[in-house]
Amino acid sequence: MSEYLYPQLFGFALFSVEHISTLLVITTLAVCLFLFRQTFFTRYILAAVLLIGEAGYQIGTLIAGTWSVRASLPLQVSDVSALLAAVMLLTRSRRLFAILYFVGIGSAVQALVTPDLGASFPQLHFLQFFATHGATVLACLYMVAVERARPSYRSLWWAVLWLNGYAAVIFVVNRLLDANYLYLMKKPGVSVLNWLGPWPWYLLWVEVLVLVEFHVLYWFVKRRESWKK
Repeated sequence: MSEYLYPQLFGFALFSVEHISTLLVITTLAVCLFLFRQTFFTRYILAAVLLIGEAGYQIGTLIAGTWSVRASLPLQVSDVSALLAAVMLLTRSRRLFAILYFVGIGSAVQALVTPDLGASFPQLHFLQFFATHGATVLACLYMVAVERARPSYRSLWWAVLWLNGYAAVIFVVNRLLDANYLYLMKKPGVSVLNWLGPWPWYLLWVEVLVLVEFHVLYWFVKRRESWKK
């Protein structure tokens, strides 16, 4: 049972068969979401996955004795996005969607491709990690495909402002707790951040990548609208 409760004891292999297969499953679900809409997906199922996944991680680390205020609080952008995405689904909030479409998908995709994860399949932390991050992406795409929500270019810049404001708050939290939430103080073991130079310069490159990623996401919606026309 320890291999399921103590994921840090067992390594994660980047771009392994399990990793790529999981990404393909999430991608397939996203495609099905646009093809079949409400037939295969409901906002309640996705909201349940998000809430249970986030709660399950907290409970699991408590049981394993690995919970720490310096590393386990749900303060990462992907954690906050997952919780807000559940609220967005349950309330059909277009205001939350306007921010989460960029911040939620952007943070979740980066985490899915280069996860800072010490667990491998079929450990519970592996399943929880990919389920919640994948559900965050699917939740935002659900709003596009089923609820017909569309982000505006203005909301793109509101998302940038929100993300930077949140990072400023978390920077203070990191200093108080001697933590590394949002990887503002140092880079994780496996991440695209490792290609962006030393601290603090990689933080400046992150700003550039955020702008590029958000514009790509905005282009996706606009391109889809042009295809429909």
